[in-house]
Order: sequence, then C-alpha cells, then structure tokens
Amino acid sequence: MKKKCYFYTRVSTAAQIEGYSLEAQQETLRQYAEYREWEVAGEYCDAGKSGKSIKGRPAFQRMLDDIVDQKDNISFVLVFKLSRFGRNAADVLKSMQTLMDYGVDLVSVDDAIDSSTAGGRLTMTILSAVAEIERENINVQFQAGRMQKVLDGGWPGGPTPYGYRNEKKSLVIEPEEAEMVRRIYDLFLQDGMNTTAVAIYLNEHGYRRSSKEDCGPFTYDFVSRTLKNPVYCGRIMFNRRSNCNPSGGIPKEVMCVRGKHEALVTEEQWEEAQRKREQLSVPRGKVDDPERISLLSGLIKCPKCGAGMVMRKNKKANKNHGGYYKVLYSYGCVNYRKANGRTCDYNTIYHQERTDNAVFEIVSGLTMLPEFRTAVMGQLGDQGSAEAIEEKLKELRKQLRKEERQKRKLGEDLDNLDILDKSYDKKYDRIQAKIEKVYDRMDAVESEIERTSKRLSALKQGIRAADNVMALLDHMKRLYGHMTCEEKREMYRLITDRIEVFPRNKEGKIVKSISFKFPVLYGELEAAPMKKADEYVEFFLDCSGQELTAAEAKAKATYAQIKAYVLEKSGLKVSALYIAQTKRKYGLDMGVNYNKPADPDVRVPRCPKVKEELIVDALKHFKVLPETAEVKLEEGGEKSGE
Repeated sequence: MKKKCYFYTRVSTAAQIEGYSLEAQQETLRQYAEYREWEVAGEYCDAGKSGKSIKGRPAFQRMLDDIVDQKDNISFVLVFKLSRFGRNAADVLKSMQTLMDYGVDLVSVDDAIDSSTAGGRLTMTILSAVAEIERENINVQFQAGRMQKVLDGGWPGGPTPYGYRNEKKSLVIEPEEAEMVRRIYDLFLQDGMNTTAVAIYLNEHGYRRSSKEDCGPFTYDFVSRTLKNPVYCGRIMFNRRSNCNPSGGIPKEVMCVRGKHEALVTEEQWEEAQRKREQLSVPRGKVDDPERISLLSGLIKCPKCGAGMVMRKNKKANKNHGGYYKVLYSYGCVNYRKANGRTCDYNTIYHQERTDNAVFEIVSGLTMLPEFRTAVMGQLGDQGSAEAIEEKLKELRKQLRKEERQKRKLGEDLDNLDILDKSYDKKYDRIQAKIEKVYDRMDAVESEIERTSKRLSALKQGIRAADNVMALLDHMKRLYGHMTCEEKREMYRLITDRIEVFPRNKEGKIVKSISFKFPVLYGELEAAPMKKADEYVEFFLDCSGQELTAAEAKAKATYAQIKAYVLEKSGLKVSALYIAQTKRKYGLDMGVNYNKPADPDVRVPRCPKVKEELIVDALKHFKVLPETAEVKLEEGGEKSGE
C-alpha cells in the first residue's frame, strides 16, 4: 500500500506569483513523490503570504487541521525548502511537533532534510535551541517594556496598593483608604508606639479595614507592609522584592523613581518611619532557649477559624523560691492575638513539645502505611514504559493543538462580529469568555506536558520519582536528631501542607489529620535536596482512627489518671509525691524539684517498691514508658517478690 503525502507551497510576493516559482515548487515536489512512490493526498498553497507567522497562512492552518483530524492518514508533508514551511523558528518547531505527534514526517526536498532520519532529527534539535533563544528574547523585551514604564513614572502592574485604585493603569487615590494610611503613619510616629501598638489601637477604637480585595481588622502584617511601602511617599520601586535572576543568578537592578501618582504622606514622614522601624527592629537576644524555634507554627490550623497557630510563651515567676518556673511553650490561634484584632475566640493551647513529638512520630511511620505506599505509587510509580509516556506526550500535544485550533476559530468569530449589531457587546463578551477558558485549558495542558517530559527524561536515566519520595522521608528520620531547629522547621514546610488538631484533645488525641505535599524531583535527591520541585504528590492522612502516639499518651497520663489506673488494678492508693518520685527516677520529670524540705535532715517519705512497680505499670499503659522498661533496683536491693 502506497504511503500518502501532502504538498505545501508558498510564495511571498506578487512577482513570485506571476513567475514560475510556485509552479517550480509544485513540479519538484511532484517528481520527488513519484520517485519515492508516494501518493499525493492533498496540495496546499499560500500565494503571496509571508512566512513570518503561521497565523496569516490559511492554507497552512487548513493542512494542520486536516492532519489533526487524520483526514487522509498521511505519512509525510513535502515542502520545497524549509523556509517555505516557515521562517519563525518557534512556529516551525511547534508545527513540526504537531506533525510528529500524528506520526507525520516533514521532508524539505531542496534542503535534503527528512525528519524520519537521524540527520533530520538533529536539525530539529538545532531549531529547538533557536526557538528557546527566541523565547528568552521575548521575555527580555517584556521586562524592558515594564522597566521603561517605571522610568516614565507609571504603575508597572501588580496588586494595587491599599489607598489607591487602578484606573487605566494609573494609581488614583481612594479617599477612605488613603485616610487610614495617613492615620497609620501618624500613630506610628508618636512616642511609645510600634507596629503592634498601632494595630491594637485601630482595632480597639473600632476601625476596620475595608476594600474590594480584603476586609477585616487591622493586623500587624498589614500595618508593617503599609509602613515600608515607598509608594505612599510618591515613589515607584521596580524589582525591590526580588534582587536576583532565578535563571542565571544575575542580580536584578532595583530601580526607584518619582511616580506620577499623588503621594499620601510626605517623604519626610516616610523616611522618619523607616528610621524608627530600623531602631525597633534591632534584634534582641532570646533570654530563654536562644536556639529554639517553633517547628510547626503556621502549619497547625485552628479548629475553629482555620488560621495558623503560632507560638505562645508562658513564663511565671516563682514567688516562693525566686526565679522562674520552667518556661512553657505552646501553640495558639494567631487570630486570638490582640495585634490581629482577636477575630477568633478559640483560646485553647497545645503543648509544643508534645505536639511536635506526636507529628514526628506520625511522619516517621508514614512509609510503613500501606495506604501511603499505594497513594505514592498510584501517583508516580514506575509510570509505565518510556513508550507509554511518549504516547501520553503525543496525546497531550494533540489536545493542545485542538485547543489552539479552537482558540483560532473563536478569534475569527470575534473578528467577524458586526460592530453595528445591537447585541455586539454581549456577543463579544461571550466569545471572549470562551477564549479565556481555552487559555486556561491550554495552560493546564502545557504544564502537564512539561511535567510528563521531565518524567520521561528521568525514566530514561533510570530515576524513579517514587524512590526519591521514600528517600526523602528516610533522610528525615535518620538525620532528625542531628538537625537544628531551623532545619527541622524547613523540613516540615517542605513536606507538610496542613496539620489539623482536635478541639479539646479528644480522648488524649492531639493530631486529627495531616495533609502532605511531597516534592517530586526528577533527578538524584543527593545532588539537589532543596531544588525546586518538578511536581508534588499530595497525600491526606486521617489520624483520628490511629492509636495514641507516645507523645499523646504522655499528655493523657495525668496524675489523676495514673492514680485511678493503679486503684482499679490493685486496690491501692498512690500519692502524687510517689508518682513524681517515680517519674523523676525514670527520667520523665527533670524539672527543678521544689518539694524538697528546707531542713535536709527532715525525712521525706519514699515510694515503696510495690507501689513503684504499679506506677511503672501505669506509665507503660499510658505509653509514657516503653514496654521494655524494667523496674530499677536500688543499690544492693532486689525487685519485690523475688
């Protein structure tokens, strides 16, 4: 059975149309097809069309559509020269990819390029590099355009600052919001005021932040952002939030120019506010545990409002013995803080050490859970063979091509609208909405193509992403004890998205659920452990049905519960003193002992061995002590009953 092919010919000028160039192209292609014994299934010609872009070549578009629709099941597209196919490298490469996805090869007769051969594929690789350079140039031109707008004092884009509204890409004052900005500066510059005090003052005096984007109380973060934003004194800053180029590490130029918008405060006020902020931000050394960091701040969510929970510190003076009791750290709702307007009334706190230990115990056991392995392998696994992934790539590119065709047709419908039609605006908006949806779908498909391409490349190198997820957890378990607090916190933020807790420590349980978001690296984990992820694997773990962790069991094992357990099991009563002595003996309570008598000669009752064994048994029951723990003998003594 003969293979089929399409001819594509193009000439750019009227002179070429009237001469022999077009006919010469067609004759050359026809002779080549006869030589290869191919059947010509269709001829497409763009007469007088430029090769600058495929958009202005209807015959070329029609040919691609016929290939996508697999109208004639062709195997080749013949062109006289590659320049006839297109002069824009990005368009050539993109069109070539469409052909390849449908099993169609491109043959340029005069250039002797055949994409079905190794040499032809090499040429396509070079074209790919050229297209990449072209995309970089487009990005540079875009940034240059934004920079020029900044130099002219215009608004370069981005979120509109509070106090202004964006009208035709210019900042215009929003009177009510602007008044609040001025009030924030006035309050902050008063003696004895700081950022927190300003937020508390505004909330306590009934002020509320209200705008189209955001409503609610004034928070510390909002006041801080307002005080450090130079736009309020009439300046426009460019690149101030990012001073390095992520692609090459080259520092970006931070620009500051006088803007065209009206300032809300004077430059003197703004400069004075910056001086005061700098004075107030002088780091003060931590008195208690200077190296300590709250590991899960922000990750743990309030059971009532869903906001992040942050560190709370309880430090009480010991009036009887002087000094302070042991400092207690806990997690509490950030919205319960006065500085955030106390918009949540949930004041329950969670002991930090117990909560941290409970979460680590759960994370450490993840790889042993069948549902976790099933979830990871289900999302990643071996991803099948390279051929299967290549087939998926083809399908994705076909899908992208169909979306592009849909976008083009909608664009034509938009151009063909009658501007005199009474319903012109409605029709325009309806078509435009469809176009925006097409763009959204195209973005999603392009992202999936990028991920799948990386996955294919990794598979060809023998790298399995699922193994890297498991290795990440293994590294964490082995190195956790040697990590600093900062490293531990970064690790949790790397793999954890959200931690839910029970409202009132239901039956001793603290952790209700954990939402994980594991970074997937299509490369060696050892080579780049903190590299930006290629994609993520999401896994939700419901902890409500699991047994108590050791940390949660300790939280449940109150003195009253230990007494009740011993009484129920043996009929004997034990005092809090005996429980404290036993916990101290087994290293469970290492705080300062304030129960020592002032007179060292006064005899303190000692816990009998029988009751010590019962207390140890209770501690094992509540998982405060491991099951393997043995009753400790006094020097020269024996265990009771022996």
